Amino acid sequence: MVNVAETPERKRRLGVVVNPTAGKGRGARVGNDVVNRLFSEGYDVWNLSGNSATLALEHCKRAIADGLDALIVVGGDGMVHLGINAVAGTGVPLGIVAMGTGNDFAHVIGLPVHDTQETVEAMDLALAQGPAGIQSFDALQVTGLGLEGEETKHPEYVRYAAGALSCGIDAAINARANIMTRPRGSARYVLAALRELSIYDAWQYHLIIENARVEEADLPRLLAFPGITDGGPEADGVGRRLHWDSPGALVTAANGKQIGGGILVAPDALPNDGLIDLVIAGDVKRAGAAKLFPQMLGGGSHKDSDDVRIIQCSAVTVESGDGGRHLPATFADGEYLGTLPLRAQIMPGALKILVPPQEASASEPTSPE
Repeated sequence: MVNVAETPERKRRLGVVVNPTAGKGRGARVGNDVVNRLFSEGYDVWNLSGNSATLALEHCKRAIADGLDALIVVGGDGMVHLGINAVAGTGVPLGIVAMGTGNDFAHVIGLPVHDTQETVEAMDLALAQGPAGIQSFDALQVTGLGLEGEETKHPEYVRYAAGALSCGIDAAINARANIMTRPRGSARYVLAALRELSIYDAWQYHLIIENARVEEADLPRLLAFPGITDGGPEADGVGRRLHWDSPGALVTAANGKQIGGGILVAPDALPNDGLIDLVIAGDVKRAGAAKLFPQMLGGGSHKDSDDVRIIQCSAVTVESGDGGRHLPATFADGEYLGTLPLRAQIMPGALKILVPPQEASASEPTSPE
């Protein structure tokens, strides 16, 4: 009979998922470096990568069900998207080795970027700190008949997003960038934007905005925006229910401030405030759309434009308006989600991320065994 008191504590189990094409093809090498470094630190490391994102996600979910202590993703925002769809709501923390093209979520929460050694040291330190090395962030929970996936016929099928749900010109740009092979890196997104802006034509939207946080003093200006109507206070007394029926250029439900490798779509958004920053732009015509992108790219001055409104809310349903042409496909964290209609709802604290506390940065990590 085994004496439980004498049973050695098991090594902490870490799952690692790698995008081998991230970082202009450096992903495989960096992934091996991460696995070897964590193994040398004494962790029980499971390689959960697969031949496809779908297979890798399935590996991650099974490992989490089997008692994974943390999941580490190596790549860009696409790998973060995969990781959060595995860990959201489970309490299992996510570690991010950011070495993709955009790395928007890593930038937003202050993680190291393109520095494998610094990143792994930070994760090792966060793991050693226990609960103090884990920070909570919000996630966007996306539901709706337009979601693409093997389980879409299931009524409870959901997808999660760390950064933003894109349903307008930003989504059209994302779609074009994904089919382009050159140039590589962030320049491809800029070129895709120039091409999409040159052929832009407004889409017709119907939005239902739930629990909008609007100060009474700001309500007249908001209701002066073409297409917005006030449904009054919500039944629970938290916020207002708004509707937006209008042709538009931009509809982005943001959890973080940036998309597309540094485009400040929602300059004041915080990933841990329990709110969506919903960014809408009306029918700005082609000339207005051509100004909108440089404003976002150059620091976010679009937020003060008369053609743009940013509304904080808890959820938004995005549908095609009456008589409108086919809307662009929707994307989240740069990944294809499907088509409208979709609903995005903020899930406060649904993500647990390995982030070492500042005061622990000079301390030595303890053994994981």
